[in-house]
Amino acid sequence: MDQLGGNIVQDLLKYNKETWCRAYFKDHSKCDVVENNMCETFNSWILAARHKSIITMLEEIRIKCMERMNSMREFSEKWVGEISPMAMEILGENAQRAAKCEVKFNGETGYEIQDGPYKHVVDFRAYTCTCRSWQLKGIPCAHAITAMHYKNYEVEPYVDHWYRKDTYLKAYSRFIQPLTSMNLWPTSTLPAMEPPVITAMPGRPKKKRTKAADEPKKKFGKEFNY
Repeated sequence: MDQLGGNIVQDLLKYNKETWCRAYFKDHSKCDVVENNMCETFNSWILAARHKSIITMLEEIRIKCMERMNSMREFSEKWVGEISPMAMEILGENAQRAAKCEVKFNGETGYEIQDGPYKHVVDFRAYTCTCRSWQLKGIPCAHAITAMHYKNYEVEPYVDHWYRKDTYLKAYSRFIQPLTSMNLWPTSTLPAMEPPVITAMPGRPKKKRTKAADEPKKKFGKEFNY
């Protein structure tokens, strides 16, 4: 490992391992995501509204959420089955990988799955595999699918309820109600909200934003990842 790679490892190990290493993740949430793409996507989604006045900003976000929730309900009606398209895509990928695995059955509940140089144990009663992918995602891994095909079991019933249509629709079961324009709102008797007082900070104002320590360096207008 080169010096730069070693420094990255040392910097990473300063953080709590339980927050970024899948080996320490709990399996009750059925989510193995380790990035904040959801927050980044939402911030990008409301980017135009964020630069407007408070009420206008909130109104635009309300309308966007109202329309988005409706489109998500309509999207669920296009599902082929009761399992979400994303979960079905992962199942398809795992099924392709399962074709390369071998299974040994102990005659009771134990399934020993050979996956290349590795062996994993699948337990249908506990919905577990020693690779932990099934527990973390709630979607049968390639090893579990191998055992299911060996016993001629249907795979979809073993997908966790979080990926089913009825659970999906619970997230969009409430409706954001439409409103009239602001000039028709009742006049409030409360004091008007004023922006905070802007205090000039000492020193010359910065023209460039502060970069993160691990942000890629730029050279001649291009980014280089080291």
